[in-house]
Order: sequence, then structure tokens, then C-alpha cells
Amino acid sequence: MNEQHLRVRPTPLPAKSDNWQRKIKSVRTLNDYVEDVHLALWDDSPEYRQFLEAVWDSDAIEGSLSIDNTMAAIMLRDKAKNIEGNPVDKKKLDTIVKALGIVLRRYEFSRRERRHTVKGVTVPFENGAE
Repeated sequence: MNEQHLRVRPTPLPAKSDNWQRKIKSVRTLNDYVEDVHLALWDDSPEYRQFLEAVWDSDAIEGSLSIDNTMAAIMLRDKAKNIEGNPVDKKKLDTIVKALGIVLRRYEFSRRERRHTVKGVTVPFENGAE
């Protein structure tokens, strides 16, 4: 017998990307949705950026980093109302604040990380100081 006839042909690759289907489903998390809104606000709102700038309470717009985080969360929730399919507009402020912290850490821009950097270089700190 001819070996050519015994070989099984593999499934051909689809000609267009529209015909590709992921077999592993990845579900977007709340953090991903907060990130979408955060990036949109970052480009559109200097006020939003100001609420995230401080790394010490004394430099915060409202005199407290936690209040500034809440103000940023309010802006995120309000902005999400204009983005169809984004569930952030229905979340509690505390939940949004926590998700925003995760988003900022994804980019290494959390307040704590920035507090310990000078010109992009991490500076060692002593005695477990924050």
C-alpha cells in the first residue's frame, strides 16, 4: 500500500481570523473594566490625574490619600456610565478604590511604589517605613 494514502491530513488553518475560536475562555475581571475607564479618564481629565498624583497625605488634594482615592473612584464610576457594557458604574466606591489600586500596581504606579522611587529608580527604605 501507498503510505501517502494512510496519512491523516491535519485540520487546515482558517483563512481568516474571524474563523479562529479561542478554546481557553478568559473572562474579563472588574479590574480590567476599571483599567479601561482609568485609561480613558487619564487622557481626558487633568482633575482625575491630580487625585492620583500625591504620595503623602499632606500633598493630597483633599488632605488625605484615601479621600483622594474615593474622589478618583467617583470619577471612574461616573465615566463608566458613558461606556456601554462596563459594570463599574454599578459598583460600590470601596470596590472601585481597591480595583484602582490593582490597576495602578499593574503599571507600577501605585502611591507606595512611586513614594519609593526617584526618577524611576527604586530607593531603599529603612525600618519598614512606608
